[in-house]
Amino acid sequence: MSDDRIRIRQIRVFGHHGVFVDEKTHGQIFEVDVELSVNTRQAGISDALSDTVDYVEVYHIVEHIVSGPSCALMETLAERIAGEIVRVFPVLEAMIRIRKPQVRMPGPVGVIEVEIRRRKA
Repeated sequence: MSDDRIRIRQIRVFGHHGVFVDEKTHGQIFEVDVELSVNTRQAGISDALSDTVDYVEVYHIVEHIVSGPSCALMETLAERIAGEIVRVFPVLEAMIRIRKPQVRMPGPVGVIEVEIRRRKA
């Protein structure tokens, strides 16, 4: 596995995900971090976007999935994002972290966060 990493942090997208009806109805902002394990050596030599991961395309995948059809669980949302990124890009591994800043809990909580890692098959 490569030690090279590309990170995009705090992508903020409005979505309608959650277990409760009001979460699905009213929606909220989700924060997504993406960390990709990818060999960047060729891109560092060539200085060509085609030799690395296009950050804008990663953003669009996250935006499309989070703003798309509702999921009950953040785990499902993370799985969909990771699956698409691993399918589309030449990454060795994708880490997806999703935060729900306005989660409904019985007491005070800063955020709820789910993190998954998926490797290319």
